[in-house]
Amino acid sequence: MDEPSKSDRIVELAGKLGVLRPKDLAAEGIQAEYLRRVCDKGLIKKVGRGSYVLADKVVTPHLTLAVAGRAVPNGVICLRSALAFHGLAEQLTDEVYIAIERRAARPRLDYPEVKVARLGGPAFTEGVETHLIEGVEVNIYSLEKTLADLFKFRNKIGPHIAVDALRAAFLAHKVHKDKLWYFAKLCRVERVMKPYVDALAS
Repeated sequence: MDEPSKSDRIVELAGKLGVLRPKDLAAEGIQAEYLRRVCDKGLIKKVGRGSYVLADKVVTPHLTLAVAGRAVPNGVICLRSALAFHGLAEQLTDEVYIAIERRAARPRLDYPEVKVARLGGPAFTEGVETHLIEGVEVNIYSLEKTLADLFKFRNKIGPHIAVDALRAAFLAHKVHKDKLWYFAKLCRVERVMKPYVDALAS
């Protein structure tokens, strides 16, 4: 494959995958050096270490989720980032909350800033939804799982955020109560959540 063909293939892959990683080129037999050349031509741009997108892509909160989703494929978008995805918080363009398995290595990203939550067993694997964002399949916790996690990590992110999120979810009629209780028990926060849920559901 000559250089123009390799450049065309890199641009094609960036469009197809949404977020291009150097390892995507290895499968094509294209050296990573060509990424720099295509960047220099202004056809793609770097949006963090090892993450490239088409040059005309605008950096948005959704693109940030896509970059994190490709960089940490075994992680799950959680807490404030998941809450924002579900439309109940302001979306951030420079940081992402992501859950990883308790013994997994911490992700190394320079963009976006990653705030890690470590979970194990069913608390990590259950409640995961997969959404197509900017061409990337991204794992995100369901709203009910996110609300339970906000209470689980309330001392880390602030108890008012958990309570405000629960209130907003009830006011928007987005909560499936049975699912909420399931995840509240799974995350062992049903006693903490019960007074708030009872008040909001009455």
